[in-house]
Amino acid sequence: MGLTFAAPAFLALLAALPFVVWWHVRRMRHRPRPVAALFLWDEARRAASTRRRWRPTWTLLLQLAAVAAAALALAQPSLDRRGPPDLVVVLDAGARLAAVDPEGRRIDRARAAVLELADEAGAVALVRAGSVPELALPFTRDRSALRSALDAFEAVDARVDVEAALDLARALDAGTVAWVSDDPGDERSGVRRVDVAGTGRNVGIVAFDLGIQQAFVAIASTHVRPVSVGVVLERRDGGLLARTDVLVPAGGRATATFPIDVAGEVVVARLELGGVADALDLDDVAYAGRRAARVVLDADESRLRRAFAAVPGTEVTVTGAAARVAADVRVLTGADPDALAPGDYVVVAPATPEPRAGSIADWARTDPLLRFVDLREVAVGLSPVQPVLEGSDRAPLPWAATRAQLETAGWRVLAWTADQRPVLAYRERSGVRVLAFAVHPSQTDLVFRAAFPTLVANLLDAYRGADRAPLGTIDDGGDRIATPGLARVGGRDVTVSLLAEEQTRLPLPAPDDRVPEAEAPLRVERPTSIAAWLLAIAAAALLVEWLAWVRGPGARARAPRAAPGPR
Repeated sequence: MGLTFAAPAFLALLAALPFVVWWHVRRMRHRPRPVAALFLWDEARRAASTRRRWRPTWTLLLQLAAVAAAALALAQPSLDRRGPPDLVVVLDAGARLAAVDPEGRRIDRARAAVLELADEAGAVALVRAGSVPELALPFTRDRSALRSALDAFEAVDARVDVEAALDLARALDAGTVAWVSDDPGDERSGVRRVDVAGTGRNVGIVAFDLGIQQAFVAIASTHVRPVSVGVVLERRDGGLLARTDVLVPAGGRATATFPIDVAGEVVVARLELGGVADALDLDDVAYAGRRAARVVLDADESRLRRAFAAVPGTEVTVTGAAARVAADVRVLTGADPDALAPGDYVVVAPATPEPRAGSIADWARTDPLLRFVDLREVAVGLSPVQPVLEGSDRAPLPWAATRAQLETAGWRVLAWTADQRPVLAYRERSGVRVLAFAVHPSQTDLVFRAAFPTLVANLLDAYRGADRAPLGTIDDGGDRIATPGLARVGGRDVTVSLLAEEQTRLPLPAPDDRVPEAEAPLRVERPTSIAAWLLAIAAAALLVEWLAWVRGPGARARAPRAAPGPR
């Protein structure tokens, strides 16, 4: 153990100690007082001359202690003690650690391994290695906090970014990094590997997709012999859609295809194992599909209604209150995009009595909304451009503005005429997503072309977003999705399943020569700052000195002088 100073120049403040002694002596000097006779004082002076003239008091000692402690604290002293290095544990959050082997749950063995590592370490930090690495617990020496973090740890993610998690651990600059997993992988420089795999066997769904009037299911197995499992397709309410038996080869993969028509529905695929050993439950069920999207129109425009109704899984209604009713997409005529409540909209221009004829000259061919959409020479009848009043903060309406005006207002112009008049434009702002048609459906031949239903289908796909999310995703409530099912993510209803073959294929324990027994960590110098303690000592010394002074010499100094007696 040694003592070091980060700012030794402040030790020069110790030179103030003699000044403290001088000030104390000056403060304690006797004050003149009137007396009746002097012969007694002469006798007292002769007696005092034979004794020590000055002795230190408790107040002086406390003052010296306060000054010395403050000077030492400013010098930032540290005690260097030898001890075990700090440790960052990177814990695999893959769903396969939820598997139950004959040896027990893998995540329980992982928790026990982390606590065992912590017993021979200093401060411990915990990194969750999932699809996105997270610091689950910052450095702490509190083992109860570590146990609480481990108890709350969920191993459910469909994907694990190992390298990103290790990079996060290295960035914490600890003495040791440990990677705890049922598949520690190859040796990495500076990383201690801990294997928690078991001997359990597993079979699970690794793919589930719905196509046009059919469903596709893939099953993988880690068994050493072929296994036969039942595959059942159900509606969300439990109604049976189809069932078949599938023979999965040893350590292999098998598929099944079902002829079903379930547009606009969520379908559940389940495995019937029939006694087949299965270590992981999370991959025995999967979800696919989406609920029907509700589209409302404020006017019965037949061309628009037919185009939306042609998209599978879409319910179309017409109501004059389309701007206010609950719907996934609202189709409004002549509405001001800047006055819309949050939501998804299609806004079409009102019919103009004297349209100016033109045609689409070009369009944003790589935009996702225009995928497979051919707008070549589409005829349009546009409204006249309205001048923008000087000083007005009102944005121009999409059907009465130039391309430059719309782009300045934050729109993404998707199609335009030769004279730079916008025909299609899209904007996202403050929770409002709007696709604007700068032409009424009755004044363009776009609605008669094959490109129109394709455009509508692309729009609905963009508005509805992804129809599925992997297990371990954070939902809109801020919680991690730990079981397959339906969830709200990004403001949309999505299906959540594991569907990850690397998680279904449970690793077996590694050979002894693959993950060697790690040596005990070397003891390192661990500096411990004591500046805060010294400051506390200085403050306490000053407080006690002040109390001693006000109750002792200070009180006597403030006492009123006695009136002189009679002569």
